[in-house]
Amino acid sequence: MGPECGRAPPPHKWRETYADVQSPDAVTRAFPVATQITGKNAMAHLFISHSSRDGAAIAQPLVSALESVGHRCWIAPRDVKPGVPYPGQIVAAIRDCAGLVLIVTPAANESPDVLQEVQLAGQHRKTLAPVIVNRTTPSDDLHYYLGVRHQIPWSDASATSQDLLRSFPAGSAWSPSLASADAKSASAEDPVDVFMLMAGPNKINVIKVVREYTGMGLAETKTLVEGIPPIRVAMGMPRHRAAAFVKDLKMQGASMLDLVKARA
Repeated sequence: MGPECGRAPPPHKWRETYADVQSPDAVTRAFPVATQITGKNAMAHLFISHSSRDGAAIAQPLVSALESVGHRCWIAPRDVKPGVPYPGQIVAAIRDCAGLVLIVTPAANESPDVLQEVQLAGQHRKTLAPVIVNRTTPSDDLHYYLGVRHQIPWSDASATSQDLLRSFPAGSAWSPSLASADAKSASAEDPVDVFMLMAGPNKINVIKVVREYTGMGLAETKTLVEGIPPIRVAMGMPRHRAAAFVKDLKMQGASMLDLVKARA
């Protein structure tokens, strides 16, 4: 496989999240795509899951910090509409969110409501970002859904919100100047990573395209394409070749995220 191919992600990198490889300055790109797929006109928000018993003092300043940099957040009780059944509001808020931020506290570990929110997020294949308060170990029930996801230790609202921006970049509609500046500074030879959100209806053709550009074997490509999105399908590929890769995948019906500058 020549240098033009970039390299296929090793197995332990397949499920690294799209924003795990974002720099703090690249906060402009991922989740408008999720909004387009669901057909929603409103920009996707972050759902903040916490226990009001011991998590409100953490969640409220965190929401303020996230919203100050362009994220919309959904948090109870602030965003609960009066006169509308509460369970349905929770289901809709999680279904339409860009991802779920879980405030892990002792009370959250014991809360059936928090567990149900995390379960719903899992059912809808949402990105989960656990924020660990005072080194609280997630309960076995929560750990089942969190798995090996990167855990963010709580320090303060500002620092934690910056960590979360790596998992949930603010949409380009909120920060068009950042997206424009990044595009202008990009070189055709810059190494980038390629992320796919959905393979779409033509999975066999998508697999063929991925194999063509990465040189991966059939079995590993099939495993990769069928993974949990967003899926990194190439690492360190020259930007001009990655753009062609994305174009060919889109022609086969795949939903793609914007290119991400590769880590050094």
